[in-house]
Amino acid sequence: MARSLKTVITNFSAGELNPLLATRTDTPAYINGAKQCRNFALLAEGGVMRRPGTNYLATLPAECRLIPFVFSDDEIAIIVLSNNRMDVYNISGTALSSNVTTNCNWTTAQLFELNFAQFGDTVFITHRDNPTRKIFRTSATNFEVQTFAFDTDDSVTVGGVNKSKQPFYKYADGSISVTLSANATGTGRTLTASASAFTSAYANTYLQVNGKQVFVTGYTSATVLTVTVIEDTGSTGPHFNWKEQTISSVRGFPQAVTFHNNRLWLGGVKDRPASVLASRISEYFNFDVGSGAADESIDLDIAGAEVNEVRHFLSGKDLQVFTDGGEYYVPRATDNTITPGNIAVLRQTPYGIGRTAPVMFDQAAGFVQKNGKAVREFIYSDIEDGYKSTSVSILAEHLIDSPKQIAIIKGNFTRPEQYAFFLNSGSTHNGAMAIFHSVRDEKIAGWGLWSTRTNDIFQSVIALNEFLVVACKRVLNGSTVYTLEKFADDDSLTLDCSLTSVVSQRGTPLVKGGSQSGAVLITDGFTSAPKVNETFSIAGNATVYTIQAITDNGGGTYTLNLDKNLAATPGDNAVITLVKVHLHSVNSIYTNESINCVEGNSSLGAFTVSGTNFITLNNPRASGVKIGFNYTPVIETMPIDKELPEGPLTGLPRRISRAIIDINSALDLTVKAADKTAKSLVVQQVSFTGGSDLTPVTEKKEFYFLGYNKSPTITLSQDDPLPIKVLGMSVEVVFAWVLIQSH
Repeated sequence: MARSLKTVITNFSAGELNPLLATRTDTPAYINGAKQCRNFALLAEGGVMRRPGTNYLATLPAECRLIPFVFSDDEIAIIVLSNNRMDVYNISGTALSSNVTTNCNWTTAQLFELNFAQFGDTVFITHRDNPTRKIFRTSATNFEVQTFAFDTDDSVTVGGVNKSKQPFYKYADGSISVTLSANATGTGRTLTASASAFTSAYANTYLQVNGKQVFVTGYTSATVLTVTVIEDTGSTGPHFNWKEQTISSVRGFPQAVTFHNNRLWLGGVKDRPASVLASRISEYFNFDVGSGAADESIDLDIAGAEVNEVRHFLSGKDLQVFTDGGEYYVPRATDNTITPGNIAVLRQTPYGIGRTAPVMFDQAAGFVQKNGKAVREFIYSDIEDGYKSTSVSILAEHLIDSPKQIAIIKGNFTRPEQYAFFLNSGSTHNGAMAIFHSVRDEKIAGWGLWSTRTNDIFQSVIALNEFLVVACKRVLNGSTVYTLEKFADDDSLTLDCSLTSVVSQRGTPLVKGGSQSGAVLITDGFTSAPKVNETFSIAGNATVYTIQAITDNGGGTYTLNLDKNLAATPGDNAVITLVKVHLHSVNSIYTNESINCVEGNSSLGAFTVSGTNFITLNNPRASGVKIGFNYTPVIETMPIDKELPEGPLTGLPRRISRAIIDINSALDLTVKAADKTAKSLVVQQVSFTGGSDLTPVTEKKEFYFLGYNKSPTITLSQDDPLPIKVLGMSVEVVFAWVLIQSH
């Protein structure tokens, strides 16, 4: 006996689900989830649309990392860091600063370990092994890399060295003392340690002896340094109370950086991993702790049974501190201030973070757990009066593959959706982006995966206001090429690495002198041969003529047979203006590559670019043809199943007898049942006439399928680079009735 059952997939808001959930029909996400959701964007209304394509902006010099720079809504820039180099572009891909190498102390291997924080026209770049740098915008069109330096007290100077306003720390064994040859200010003093304590790296660093500063001018041995005494130390010693620079080439540099509560915060110094340092209020280069007044700098270590390395700060409602062993926050006083006297760093959750910087998204801090396999949110709970950390990727953990960078889009010019983009770097999904869509207030959350052309990858991703920008690693014409690309605002662009082709006007065609009569015209001035069906007009004559046949007379002269008689005898050298042509010039990045062409809502097919960087289209085209690389969007339902009073249908043979798909806008949508060939196309483009366009289908369409399957699914896909938007579907299933046991 067979039994008919109707089930409804109301939408796709839950996104792609973990394959291990294939039998979890009892979970609320199952009915609105997908077995696959690739290269689709989840919509706030619950449907999906083909993800936007990308526009080609520029070719980059090497493997790189992108850093956003936002000075104002009108002044944004893309900072590109590569091995010991910086380049800067505007949002249109125009270079602002090129091949900057001064002070660029990062290597390729360090690129995605760098942390950054922007304040005004300055971006601070930190790495635990490198001196901190500043990327400084000197003008709207120029950027420089400068050395970070602490403020100095110019009123206290000896031998050309000023007192430094930086933090100091007791690193050496407390049993080691130092003795000065003279305690009074002056140069050429000798400082001797009671045991080996120094290396040559101590040269040109500061020490603090008995609370006073000396500057190391030379290294003699592991126990002897030459110093300048900047402040009288009171006695020659021996002094057990001596400290070193917290931050130096000896002890390493901070890796965490942010601006919060009107202070610059640094943390995670290499040899002092639990350190949390903050500048004096409004003086971002002054880290002198002074007397501990409320506005002076802050210096402390996170206390705990384990030494937790501070890896990231995030400035939100509170200062959030992320370590390799757990998540913390710094509460504010009732007057919203943090001072040396009231600061506390409170542990909240125990998961730990990797090297990828956290971001604020949908009212919470999102971060990648240290194992690289889970995305968690760190959010304040009024009920618990503290922060909690929950996994937001548990239903799609197979898509999380060691993300190395996160970008956030909070809506754009055309759509309200907010997305978090997690750029994977693991072996399974390397170079693909796991996309998280969330609307907390509506309890909507779902994941998908975006990738580009086969064998190409997304290498870096940033958000600049409403713009999403990527660096891509592509194989073009047999060579590895790094490209800068910007995602379109909507789904009207359906190609990656896209440009608009340029119509070749074939030089300056002219009327050749001589008798012109009837439907025959003799021309010259073509740099390449005219084509049949090309159309043109002649100066002084508004009539448009179509070429019916061509005779090559040699020497660049052609006889054209036209579709109509000439309206008048054209004068010698009258200008011919081509209206529509076949030949289009393309950027050299496409040389010898297969590209797709799109005009409006019509796919013109795939073409291989010649070595002369031209393509010839099959029909006349106006300028404005989009060219680029196709990518395939696929969404597949979870196995059509449903909980019945007798139990689920799982394991029972069943047939999808009918599916009603709510199509908002689509062309060439392929609908396929599991293990069956495609049954229908919504719109199949057979031919295209110049100037025509196709109208996307918007309606509820029914599809009928045959054949039984124990795990029936429906797959929606699209081979051509055209728009597609689907809101949901309902399904009618017929299954063989047998005794169903609960399990």
